[in-house]
Amino acid sequence: MKKKTAVFMMAIVMVAGSDATVHASPERMLDGTLFDSDYYAETYPDLMQVFGRDTEKLYQHYKNCGKAEGRVALSPKYVYPELPEPALGDKYTADELVAAYRTIIEANGITWDTSLKGNWSETIGQHDILEWYHYDDNYNGGSWGTGFISPNKAGLNNVDWAAYTDLESFAFDDGTGHTTTSCYMEVLGWDDSMGMYEIVAW
Repeated sequence: MKKKTAVFMMAIVMVAGSDATVHASPERMLDGTLFDSDYYAETYPDLMQVFGRDTEKLYQHYKNCGKAEGRVALSPKYVYPELPEPALGDKYTADELVAAYRTIIEANGITWDTSLKGNWSETIGQHDILEWYHYDDNYNGGSWGTGFISPNKAGLNNVDWAAYTDLESFAFDDGTGHTTTSCYMEVLGWDDSMGMYEIVAW
């Protein structure tokens, strides 16, 4: 079914460069720990009163005493598979990033479906992604959207944050009880101005 409007499944493009600390999903902290600051604050209202939604302060509390107190850093509604370390340094290559994203998505019951891409390569994919609307009439793939993902294993906009944000979107879908059960994603290229991989997802 054709999509006549661009769907920005990757919320990263909306928050890139923002100082906001609102996170809808787990974030890989600089020491490698996966931490969901929203879940932590909302599960423990005593901490919300003290730290608000400040991710760094909430994480420091978890690391320094919350974990020992038996507090939980991640929502039980998701599966959190171990991800491989980047082969070189602390940054994923494009292929490693897609593999890590796919690992998270599939571990949480979403089917990786390359057929969603349709005839992208012959239609929209032949042109500047910002001009998708000129070529959408001849596109026969599934719904799609674009965004950016950081190659860094840790930090905001990384693959964990992107994947778990998408899982939230898949569960919501159109808001009428339907859920998204399959997806596919590719890296379009590197964006120097953003310092991130530009991606397209279905």
